[in-house]
Amino acid sequence: MLLAAGAGLAAIAVWAGTAASRIGYPYALEWLEGNSLVEVERLLAGQPLYTAPTVDYVPDSYPPLYFAASAALAEALGVSYLPLRLVSLAACLGCLAVLARLVQRETGDLAAGVAAAGLYAATYFAAASWFDFARVDSLFLLFSLAGLYVARWMRGPGGAVVAGLLLAAAFLTKQSALAEAVAITVALVCGRQRRPAAVLAATFAGVVGLTTLLWDVTSHGWYVFYVFELLAQHPVEHAALAGFWTWYLLPTLGVALGAALLAAGRIPLLVGLGCLALAVEGYAALLHTGGAVNNMLPVYAAVAVLAGIGMGGPAPSPRRHSTPSSPGARPRRHSSPSSPRARPAPSLSRALAGTLVLAQLVVLAVTTFAAGRVIPDAADRRTGDRLRAWLAGLGGPVALVSDPGLLVLAGLPPVAHLAAAGDVLRGTDRAARAELERSIARAVAGRRFAAIVVAQQADLQGFPPDLARYYRRCPQRLLADVSDEVFQPIGGGSSRPSALWLPVGRGSCSEIAGRLG
Repeated sequence: MLLAAGAGLAAIAVWAGTAASRIGYPYALEWLEGNSLVEVERLLAGQPLYTAPTVDYVPDSYPPLYFAASAALAEALGVSYLPLRLVSLAACLGCLAVLARLVQRETGDLAAGVAAAGLYAATYFAAASWFDFARVDSLFLLFSLAGLYVARWMRGPGGAVVAGLLLAAAFLTKQSALAEAVAITVALVCGRQRRPAAVLAATFAGVVGLTTLLWDVTSHGWYVFYVFELLAQHPVEHAALAGFWTWYLLPTLGVALGAALLAAGRIPLLVGLGCLALAVEGYAALLHTGGAVNNMLPVYAAVAVLAGIGMGGPAPSPRRHSTPSSPGARPRRHSSPSSPRARPAPSLSRALAGTLVLAQLVVLAVTTFAAGRVIPDAADRRTGDRLRAWLAGLGGPVALVSDPGLLVLAGLPPVAHLAAAGDVLRGTDRAARAELERSIARAVAGRRFAAIVVAQQADLQGFPPDLARYYRRCPQRLLADVSDEVFQPIGGGSSRPSALWLPVGRGSCSEIAGRLG
């Protein structure tokens, strides 16, 4: 057990060192970070997050809490990726702390808690180093784990209110948290804690309902469209039905699943259903076309919790206070509805679980460690600086749909991110799709952009078929003198500019492309 805890601490140290070494990188680490930066800039400028889709802006399909938290920090630090990543970094630290404490309190074993937190940290490279990206996922997971912890150990209605608020905060960061709120409420009802269940559910529903009403009214219906309707319009990624297991879960935590299975019979109902909900949330999000490994973070955390319980002893019951019914009467014993009726785990079972977790930590260290590939180097920075200066010197708005965050950093107005616009274009809402396509067509026909800069041909989805009537593609390949691996995002699709389109009759391709060097 101590060996597993030591290996877990090493995994946490590796993650922390890697995250700290790249947190100040001034450009996008993951290709959708650019839209996160745009949304933070809009909040600081007093602009709405949820609007009709246009060539200028399409929001990510998430509630606003992560962006609001990042904007609050950016108010003091300035508009850059640093405040957004600081929020994710702090949230990930919180996830590790809550995870360790949850397991430690369930088992009475600090080493099991540390090992479980380390097991989650060890999935960092397998999860494409997503923990500290400027994205919603780590903050969502922090609120989810904290809500689970408070619901498990709460005392009285005050604790139920806190748990409801935390789960509502998780929902307001990423809407898939609804599954966990439902699962925890069901567990409380099944455990005959109907009053806490009602208080928690009312708190969650009240916060989510009121904020949904407020933002939907102020956005003229666009909040509900993006947060509730849009992703449901997309087809299922059928390959992910099996890929969840064969691409992500078994190759990453297949050994640790054995430790989780050894906890069977000792997992409190509330914790078990809460972890199941986290796994379902990840699975469901992965089935959405465009789903990526970030959706596995709650799944990996759930496995870490269960494996940690497998390493420890019996789950202690939350203490309840009771009042004798008459003087001299013995207090009535209240059983914990969340605690299983099981004998202490045999020491052999705990030792085997600890061995499996240690083996999993070693396997992950050997097969996934890739710090050198997830930390941008000086060449990436130099290339980013060149692009930033070049874009700023183009003399007008630029359409760079693969990385609108780079436009923000160059002091230019952003445009709709390729992925966010693609969500609308792949949706079944014809009115929203037509609105976006008309906006793009008007901008193209009016030659509004000084240049259209693309990373790949797919960047032009949604652009009118007669684009060549208004813009000509330059024959020069951008950044031809730089290796193809330089200035590529660590996660997501390619966003490095490669081709230039200029308005017909304006500018010289050789001269403008030549400025980039």
